[in-house]
Amino acid sequence: MNRLSTLAAAVLLAAWGASTAARAAVEGACSHDGRRVALIDGVAWLEPRKAEAEVADGIEDQDKPDAPPQPPIRLSFASFPVDAADVARAEDREEAFRDQGFGADGGGRLELTVKDGAVTRQYLWMSPGVNLSYGSNQIGHYTPGAEQAGRVRGAYRFTPQDGQDLDCTVTFDLALLGDVADAPPLPGVPLPPDGGAPGAAYLALNRAIQAGDVDAMLRLLPADRAAELRKAQSSPEFAAMMAFAKAATPTQVHITGGRQDDDRAWVDFTAVEDGSPRVGVAEMKQQDGRWIMLVESTRDP
Repeated sequence: MNRLSTLAAAVLLAAWGASTAARAAVEGACSHDGRRVALIDGVAWLEPRKAEAEVADGIEDQDKPDAPPQPPIRLSFASFPVDAADVARAEDREEAFRDQGFGADGGGRLELTVKDGAVTRQYLWMSPGVNLSYGSNQIGHYTPGAEQAGRVRGAYRFTPQDGQDLDCTVTFDLALLGDVADAPPLPGVPLPPDGGAPGAAYLALNRAIQAGDVDAMLRLLPADRAAELRKAQSSPEFAAMMAFAKAATPTQVHITGGRQDDDRAWVDFTAVEDGSPRVGVAEMKQQDGRWIMLVESTRDP
């Protein structure tokens, strides 16, 4: 499973959609327990069909239709810009979409599963710490919009019920992602095997965190995160925070290449986490003449 391992944790010490002529149009918000997140972007795809047992309780289902049912549609909304191309290329699109939200402090995601014209599952994540999931044969009020090939349009409303302090409203016009094989290629041009300048900057930050070298970290972080780190130094919990950052940071990192697109780069690497081999990607950005890390993700090989 993909995990946002994080060098970003240390910092916390302190397209498809982009290239298509018709981007996602999303307007809405979710409110819970006095908090509210605006929904500004989204993406949709058909969920893979899951194998269903032909026999239940030893009796064959004689009413099973000959033609397979239409697969459910996943509607995924976010409070942050969604890299739809990244989701389109992913074998596990749900995981790819959720990973994008880990760098959105105070952000949120609303995920809906639509089956036979009704929402049968609703999941809301609000950073930090809010995870609300509901499942039924019909949740909220879903109104599909005019049909158009390759797009999903409509509106959805979930109102407080049974004492739940939750309200979600969203209208949308989303691109419906096709097969992974048809997804656009990765942007940019290949980096050299050692990752070039972006790879060197990523390794330097990784080593600084492993060594607990705060001065080096301050030089390698963007200005706002460096300011947070300086502020955190006066905290009595700073030593514990540094220990956590070190434990959450991959070790034995080996750069294998990556890609660069103007001032953005994606550095590929292998590493070890909790004694197990991992592969990962560090997303980098060139800022003020230097490369800084935006977010890092790892997964099983």
